[in-house]
Amino acid sequence: MISQQDATAVREVGPATTLVSRIEEFARSTPGAPAVRHGELELTYRDLNGQADQLARQLSRLGVRRGDMVAMYLGRSVEWVVGMLGCLKAGGVCMPLDPAVPVERFDRAIGAGSPAAVVTAVPARSTGNPMPPVPAGLPVITLDAGAPVPAEVPGEEPPRPAPRREDLAYAMFTSGSSGEAKIVLAQHSWLALSAARSATINATTAADRGSWLGAAGAGIALHEVGGLLWQGAHIVIGDHEVIASPPALRDWLLAERITQSFVITPVGEVLQNLPWPRDCALRLLTLGGDRLNRWGPADLPFEVAVSYGSLEAFQIANSCHPWPLRCTPTTATDADRASAPPVGRPIDGVTVHLLEDDGISPVVDGIGEVWIDSDCLSLGYLGDPAQTADRFRPNPFGAPGSRIYRSGDAGRFRPDGILEHHGRIDNIVKIRGHRVELGDVEWALGQHPDVDQVAVVATVDGDQRRLVACFVAAREVAPLELRNHTVERLPDWMVPVAYVQLDAFPLNTSNKIDRRRLPPADWDRGRPSRAWRSPAPGAETALARLFADLLRVDRVGADDHFMELGGDSLLLAQLQGRIEQVLGARIELPDLMAEPTVSGLARLIPAATAPGTGAAALPPIVPRRR
Repeated sequence: MISQQDATAVREVGPATTLVSRIEEFARSTPGAPAVRHGELELTYRDLNGQADQLARQLSRLGVRRGDMVAMYLGRSVEWVVGMLGCLKAGGVCMPLDPAVPVERFDRAIGAGSPAAVVTAVPARSTGNPMPPVPAGLPVITLDAGAPVPAEVPGEEPPRPAPRREDLAYAMFTSGSSGEAKIVLAQHSWLALSAARSATINATTAADRGSWLGAAGAGIALHEVGGLLWQGAHIVIGDHEVIASPPALRDWLLAERITQSFVITPVGEVLQNLPWPRDCALRLLTLGGDRLNRWGPADLPFEVAVSYGSLEAFQIANSCHPWPLRCTPTTATDADRASAPPVGRPIDGVTVHLLEDDGISPVVDGIGEVWIDSDCLSLGYLGDPAQTADRFRPNPFGAPGSRIYRSGDAGRFRPDGILEHHGRIDNIVKIRGHRVELGDVEWALGQHPDVDQVAVVATVDGDQRRLVACFVAAREVAPLELRNHTVERLPDWMVPVAYVQLDAFPLNTSNKIDRRRLPPADWDRGRPSRAWRSPAPGAETALARLFADLLRVDRVGADDHFMELGGDSLLLAQLQGRIEQVLGARIELPDLMAEPTVSGLARLIPAATAPGTGAAALPPIVPRRR
C-alpha cells in the first residue's frame, strides 16, 4: 500500500512540470527501462523520447506551431504513444481519431478541428480502417515505430521549446446532440494533474506493468497511458481479440504479468467473476465508464476499484474510497454488500455538489445533479461557446473567477458521505461503458432518405442498457434496413437493437416529443423472417438455451442468428465464456463471429461435449413477454 509520504510526492506537480518533461527525465535517468510494448515491438524510454523528438522536428518543418491541431489517425499502438508525445513536443494540440469509427465521422472531425497535419502508421502496424482521403494540401506523416531512430545530425534544429502548462495539449472528440462533433479542449496543466493523480490513486511505480486496452480515440486512453508514463512504468498494449473476450483477457493479463489494468465496467463485471490463481501478478483491476451493478467475489487475489470521471472533469472519484481507504470486494462489509456498489468519495482537490435544477441550490436530502468543483477542469468545447457556457458555470462556492462543471449525472450522498450514481439527468447515457449522446444516434438515423423524425431512448433489458429507435417515415421501412443504414455510420455500441415505426410521435403540452409515452420496443420485428426449425438434441439444444438465456428471448431456433436476436460484441464474448463453462468447448471469437447461428456453432463443438451434465447445468428459461 502506498504511504502518505509517497502519495504526497506523487501528487506534487511543479509549476513547470508537464507529461513531456517527465518522460524526458526518464529518458535521461532510466534510458533502458521499457516504456511501451505491443506484440514484438518494444520501445525503451530513450527510444520513445528519441522517436518523439524526430516526429516533433518533422511537424515543425511542416509549419506546425504552438496551438495548432495535429490529427492522429492511429489505433491502439506504439505509434500512438510516439505520436502523442511528438505532437506535444512540437507545441501542437493532440487530436486522436480512432480508425475504428466510420469514414463519415472522420470527415466530420477533420472539418471541425481543421488540423495542420495528420499522423498515421505504416500499413504493417496500422489497426482499424485505412485512412480515408484527406483534404488537398493537408500534410500526412506516416510513423514506423519499428524503424531505428537516425543519429542526431550536428547542428540539427532541436524540437520546439518545451510546452508551457497553460498551452493547449489535447482536443478530444465526443458525441454532440446536433450530430456534429464536440471537441473537449484541455491544457498541459490538465494533462499533468490527471496523470499525477492517476498514478497516486493507483499507487503506480516504475516497477508496474500496466495494460492499455481502451479505444485509442477515447479519453480513457489518457487515463490508462498517462499515469503509467508519469511514473516511468511499462505499458503493454492488448489486441482486439484479447479485449473482446473476458476469458482471453484474463489469460493475457496473467501471461503478461500485468500488475494494474483498466477495463470498461461491463467487461470487468464478467472478468472479476472468472477463476483467478492466487499468485497472479495483477494487484489492481479498475472498472470505469459505466455504473457498477454488482460486487465481485470477496476472495479475489487483487483489488477491484471503481473509477468515475470524464474528460471535462478528470478523476472525480476512484474506487469506493480514495487510496488507502478503499471499499472493494475484499474489504466490503456485509452492510456494503447489501446495496449496489457506490462511486466513492471525491479525490483531493475535488468537491462534488448535488444541486437542484437551478444549478445553485444544494440538494438537502435525496437525488440531485452532480456538479464538479475541481482544479482539473478542461477549458470547454472548441467553437461552441454556448455549450461551454452551459456546462462550465461560474463557481458559486469557490474563489472569484473559478468554474464549476455540470456533469449531467444524477447522484445521492449516503449518510457516510459516499456518492452513489443514479444515471443521467440529460440524454447522455452509457452503453457498454461508452458515453453516448442520444442526439448523435438520432442524427445518424435521420440521414436515411425516408426517415422524417427520430427519437432514441435507452431502455433497461435485464441488466443491460439498450438503445431503441422510434421513427416516423414516408414509407414502411424494415428494421433491418434501418439497422444496416446505422451500422455504416456509427460504432456498434451506438447502433439501436430495436426499431419502432410510428404514424406520428406523441407530443406533450409544449408540442415536444413525449418520450414517456413512446411504445415499448417490438423486439421480434428486427428478426429476419425465416421458417422455424427446432434445435436438434445435444449441442444445438444446449446452444439454443444459452442464446435464450443471454438474449432474454422466449424461443430460439436452430437457424437463428445471435446478432439479429439483439446480441452485440460484449454479449458474444459472454457467450464464448458460457460455452466453455457449460459445454467445455473453447470456440475462438473469429469462429463465433463467422458462425453466429445455433446450427453453425453446434458444428464446431465436439460431439463428446454436447450431451450430459453441461447442458443440464444451464439455468431454466423463464418466458418473458417481449
